[in-house]
Amino acid sequence: MKVLEEHKKEELLAKEITFNILNSDIKVPPMPSNGSKIMAMAQKPMEKIDITEFCKLIEPDPGLFSMVLQLANSPFFRGVDEIVSLRAAITRIGLQEAINSVNLYFLQRFLPNLSELHGFSAKNYWASSWACAMAGRRLGHPNLTMNVLPGELYIAGLLHGIGKLILAIHHSREFFLCIEKARIFEQPLHTVLLDEFGTTDNLIASKLMASWNLPASICNAVEFYQDPNSAPEEYREIAGFTQFAYRIAAMSKIGNNGDGILMDLESTWISEQAGNPLSKKESQDVVVKEILTSLEERSESITGVSPNKEEAPSESKPSLGQQRHPATSHNPGSKCPKKGLIGWIKSLFR
Repeated sequence: MKVLEEHKKEELLAKEITFNILNSDIKVPPMPSNGSKIMAMAQKPMEKIDITEFCKLIEPDPGLFSMVLQLANSPFFRGVDEIVSLRAAITRIGLQEAINSVNLYFLQRFLPNLSELHGFSAKNYWASSWACAMAGRRLGHPNLTMNVLPGELYIAGLLHGIGKLILAIHHSREFFLCIEKARIFEQPLHTVLLDEFGTTDNLIASKLMASWNLPASICNAVEFYQDPNSAPEEYREIAGFTQFAYRIAAMSKIGNNGDGILMDLESTWISEQAGNPLSKKESQDVVVKEILTSLEERSESITGVSPNKEEAPSESKPSLGQQRHPATSHNPGSKCPKKGLIGWIKSLFR
């Protein structure tokens, strides 16, 4: 009962933060109609996607159009001849790769700009999210599970850390201090955020995604990926696979989303499910190796970030509380909150 009451408090705070963010001066805009259609298309099985319909979504948008052409002519995909038409570009890189890349690029462009924080940059954040999304899509393959769609796992992976991004944009100073606490005290970032904000980044992400009318399955995957056992039973599996993908992404060392200590694969929800193929270490090793190899091959072409080539800070790591972060919050004099201070949270966005 007490755990349930605590979760309700965390949900209330997450809703409060999300509401204020959506109505603050630096707004997270409502999802454009073409964005909703692009993400809905990514959730479908590939065999049910009409390439002509996909082209019609991309052609009117010069940014998305040029991105697909640039990818098709990148070193990873480049052929003998230069590609100049959208359909030829999609044929070269593949429909699934095109849809994945369009979703990544769209979200990068759609969300507000992020000022650089020590240990948290937009480039590395999106690279890490891409790695989680790609791992999730592979885990959704029918030979591993029949209950979760690969496209849903892809979107859940791409958006699993969106709450961190929102906090970094809207309240950079306090978020920076939380990253520093997680590093210094060797704690998972989401537990530090819970202590300081009274809620978690994944709860904030879930509420924001719900405002974009994303499916409940994806919202719950993001809300509970840190603890799938707490998810409603019908969403436990997708939360578990998202958690597993998230851990593989961390192993790939592609990008960085600011998280501190992470669990090993043996501690994930999937590993505890006796009936799941991935609960066996031999199966895990094969699938994880396959995913890591694929991520390493594609990462630089898609995200501009290679494994083990994270952007290194030019200065040594500061101690907790030093003011060496370039970004400032809307209320730079404020301190990190304690649980339940809704009034303080409101003041962040005035």
